[in-house]
Amino acid sequence: MQRWMIALTFVAALVLALVVRGATALVGLAVLFLLFVPLEKLFAFRPQRVFRPHLLTDLTHLFVDNFLVTIGGIVLGVLLALPVVWLRAFGIVAALPFAVALALGVAVAFLGNYVGHRLTHAVPFLWRFHSVHHSIEQMDWVASARLHPVDGAFTQACVIAPLFALGYGGGTFAGVAVFFTLLALFQHSNVRLRFPGVRWVINTPEWHHWHHSIDPEARDKNFGLPVIDKLFGTAYMPKDRRPTAFGTHDPVPQDGWWRHVVYPFTNAAHPSAARADVARADVARPNPVPVA
Repeated sequence: MQRWMIALTFVAALVLALVVRGATALVGLAVLFLLFVPLEKLFAFRPQRVFRPHLLTDLTHLFVDNFLVTIGGIVLGVLLALPVVWLRAFGIVAALPFAVALALGVAVAFLGNYVGHRLTHAVPFLWRFHSVHHSIEQMDWVASARLHPVDGAFTQACVIAPLFALGYGGGTFAGVAVFFTLLALFQHSNVRLRFPGVRWVINTPEWHHWHHSIDPEARDKNFGLPVIDKLFGTAYMPKDRRPTAFGTHDPVPQDGWWRHVVYPFTNAAHPSAARADVARADVARPNPVPVA
């Protein structure tokens, strides 16, 4: 019965995506499929099937969550910016040369993303929502979409709020949303490549895989851009090994979009908010994955 419900939810999500976005939804999915699937097959970090378990659930997230996160992120971002909205009257961005305004916007966006993401790990209430994303046990580009809408909207709002206060407009918000979506697809992909020369500059799969690792030494590391994590002491990327496994020890369901949506409001999510270090450290783990 549960499998039928998952399948029906996916079909409903697909229909909704077609109604809201038209054929571009399928075209976009096809392009991503043609881009990432060969990449993950040729340079797989771990061998796994394309049509892996829980794929329909993650595809449902892919079709539904982006719309909800975008709307929620903009609304919440503007609300968060209200205490300092008076800054817009100074026209800070308009007074800057384009190149300077662009550089400032990029820096503010990455810093806001880091702060928002780190808060979802540090604040127990926010972790209830973010733990849905960390329930990913098989990393690939589709798994990046497993995100509770509230969690995604909050992190996006932390990016939008300072940009809005400084005077940036809707075009900037849209560009930032697209950029971080593409970055998420890339950094979650099941790719073993290390990208020498830029592995400490951009968010590579190697970098973000450690963020999703169950290894205790990697807990609460690699929240955003490597240089920002380095600055705040939360960077972790050893040269001689890779994560042993992915996921969370919180009791997040693996299947079902609706079960993910309601999970943070269930009793099961309450004890998980504490995320005791001992509980995570005592879990038996396989041998470290050597560097290819």
